Amino acid sequence: MKQILIPKLLRHKGQEKLTCLTGYDAFHATILDESSVDMILVGDTLGLMVQGHDSTLPVTLEEIIYHARIVTRCATTKLVLVDMPFGSLQADVALNVEQSIRVFKDSGAGALKMEGATSEILTTIRHLTPMGVPVCGHIGFQPQSVHLSGYKIDGKTLPDQQRLLEEAQRLQDAGCFAIVLECIVDGVAELITQSVEMLTIGIGSGLGVDVQVLVLHDLLGMTTGRMPSFVRQYAQLQKTALAAVNDWVDDVRSLNYPSLGESYQNPNQ
Repeated sequence: MKQILIPKLLRHKGQEKLTCLTGYDAFHATILDESSVDMILVGDTLGLMVQGHDSTLPVTLEEIIYHARIVTRCATTKLVLVDMPFGSLQADVALNVEQSIRVFKDSGAGALKMEGATSEILTTIRHLTPMGVPVCGHIGFQPQSVHLSGYKIDGKTLPDQQRLLEEAQRLQDAGCFAIVLECIVDGVAELITQSVEMLTIGIGSGLGVDVQVLVLHDLLGMTTGRMPSFVRQYAQLQKTALAAVNDWVDDVRSLNYPSLGESYQNPNQ
C-alpha cells in the first residue's frame, strides 16, 4: 500500500515550502520519484507537452487516466494529483461524481484537481470528500476557460481580490485539502494562503504560497518559444537532445557508428 501522504504534507503548512512538478510518462515519473520533489501533477498540460495541441482542451478522460496510471505505477513515493480534464465536470453533479470516482479509482492517483469554484463543482466536491476522494481546487487563471477569460493575471482589483478570497474559502468549506493559485498577484496569493488551512499551490503567484509547481518540460528546457515570465529553466535539454541526435546522424554517415565494439561478431568465423 502506498504511503498516506496528504496529512504529512499538510503538517508542512507554514513551516517549510513544498514542491510539485508535472509528469506524464514512465521516464519522467521515475526521475521525479527519485528526486526530492513532494508531489507530481498529471496535468491536462499533457495536451501541450505530449500531444502537440495548442491548448489543454482536447485532452480526454481516457487519456488522463492512461497517463496517470503510468505515473502512479512508476512514482510510488510521491503524492500524485490528476487533473479532471475539460468536459468531465460540465454535466450534472451525479455524472461529475461518477466520472471523478472513475478517474480516482482507475488512475491510482492520490487526489483529483478541479478547476473553478462553480456551484456544480462545489457540490461535486462535497459529495466526493466524504467518500474518501481528496480534491485539490484551482482558482485564478484557469486554462480550461481560456477562450472566455484570455490569458491574464488575476487579483489586480479589490473586487477580484475579494472574489478570490471567497472562492478559496468556499472550496475549503466544500472539503478541498489544497488549492492551485495560478497567475494571481503575489500579495493576494499570500493573503489567501494566510486565510485558509489548505495547502496553496502557486504557479506564477509569488513566494507567499505553500507549494510551488511548474511544468517539468519548462523547467528542463524541453520546450521552445516564449516562456511565461514565472518560468525559470534549470537546463536546456531540447538543445542537448537535438545536438546528440545530429552527432549520431553524423557518425552514421561517416561510418563511425556502429564501431566494432558496438557490433556482434560471429565467434565461429
